[in-house]
Amino acid sequence: MDQLEFMEERQRFRPIQICIIVMNQPKDRDPPCHQDDNAHGGKIMKYSGPELPEDIWSHIHSLMLLRDAARAASVSHAFLRSWRCHPNLTFDLLNIGRAGISRGFISRVDHILKKHSGKGLKKLKLDFTNHYNTKTSSYIDSWLQMAITAGIEELSLKMFSRKGVYNFPCSFLSNEMPIGYLHLENCAIRPTVRLGSLRSLTILHLCDVSITGDELQCLLCSCGSLQRLELRKCSEITCLKLPFLLQQLSCLQVSECHQLRTIKNEAPSISSSKLCGKKLKLLLGESLRLKSLEIGRSRDVVCYAHKELPISAPNLQSLTIYSAYEKVKSIMAPSKFLHLKYLKISLCCTYDYLSLACFLDAAPSLETFILSVFIPSERVDRKSIFGDISPFQRMPGYRHGKLQRVKIARFYSEKSLVELACHILENATSLECLTLDTTGGHYRCGLTGSSKCYPMRNHMDVPKAISAIRTYIEGIIPSSVELNVVKPCSRRCGRKFT
Repeated sequence: MDQLEFMEERQRFRPIQICIIVMNQPKDRDPPCHQDDNAHGGKIMKYSGPELPEDIWSHIHSLMLLRDAARAASVSHAFLRSWRCHPNLTFDLLNIGRAGISRGFISRVDHILKKHSGKGLKKLKLDFTNHYNTKTSSYIDSWLQMAITAGIEELSLKMFSRKGVYNFPCSFLSNEMPIGYLHLENCAIRPTVRLGSLRSLTILHLCDVSITGDELQCLLCSCGSLQRLELRKCSEITCLKLPFLLQQLSCLQVSECHQLRTIKNEAPSISSSKLCGKKLKLLLGESLRLKSLEIGRSRDVVCYAHKELPISAPNLQSLTIYSAYEKVKSIMAPSKFLHLKYLKISLCCTYDYLSLACFLDAAPSLETFILSVFIPSERVDRKSIFGDISPFQRMPGYRHGKLQRVKIARFYSEKSLVELACHILENATSLECLTLDTTGGHYRCGLTGSSKCYPMRNHMDVPKAISAIRTYIEGIIPSSVELNVVKPCSRRCGRKFT
């Protein structure tokens, strides 16, 4: 180690001082150790260590970041003892320091883990972004073996690298290990037979993991206590089957699994779910406990949700929908969302927005409705209310008695959008607030600490949108309703529109 590296190492592990501030110390009781005056009127007591029980020092040590815990261990015998059984080990660039090359990173992690006794280890996080290669897999295997032998409860492994893919050994999951949280990222796991009982595992998060649908089902069949499952960017899964034995599974999140085509659910206790995919077929079964659902796919999500969800998920209270294309407009549905209170719909296509009144009518308990519209600029002027001479449409017979808050983000002058706003004002008898955002939710100067506005798209329609609000909406606002019109910034703050 040259002189420069020696000085850097010395600076990184410089001694730290543990101080406890004691306020309002009784005058008739002298503290057991040296006192210094504090600028705030209190006293500073400096402890060398032995005056506190060892379990207290260990607890204090466990609350430090790994880098600070290592520094403390270098200057304190009390902390050195607890360092060898530190419960939370996180190895990443922040904690390991200036490890610019793989060899230095690996050697430092290996040195620390070899000094660790394994006693009391509860959490292990390995972030090998840009440090992993196939030659280091044997090191990782030995570290994981040590952690599992120690009875680890939480394991997080991130292995992003262009130099190879780490194969997580399924043998580590074959015993009745006490692990409750498992997060694998940018690696592969290939269970081919049913593993041992993972009865303590409650949270499983797989991100960019090479695993097929059958292999995942093999893994899930060993996780009878699983409560939360998150899948992201797992491109080999085409069909996700959730077996009935997942009795405690309450939260499911699936996103960016681009080859996924079908989700078949038999788990009876799911209460919250986020399902996003391009061409996703949902077979939810009887999801009677499902209360919160977020769905996103390439087309016809509004139509699917309106027709199918009142039957398969009758107890929904919150529903969020993302759709890139809708071929069929909303129509009267035979069933209703009797418990739905929150509805958010995001559309990236032109649509008969007034037909959404049928959706609102199917939710008699609805309190909050948010509509976000994202339209390419070349389509904005096609159906402007100022160029359409057809009669203004109405949807008679609908009442939205409990609807209190409505927001339309990226409001523009499309005729059916103006008609929807007018319909809500005329039929939502409990409405308290209507927000029409002509900016599309873009940040404005002064709101985020920035002196400039966030770039806007489709800004050419903003004057027409504001004119439509003044012409068709402001005049029918009930006195009990607050109208909020969000406009672009009027200041010359150097913003650029795109």
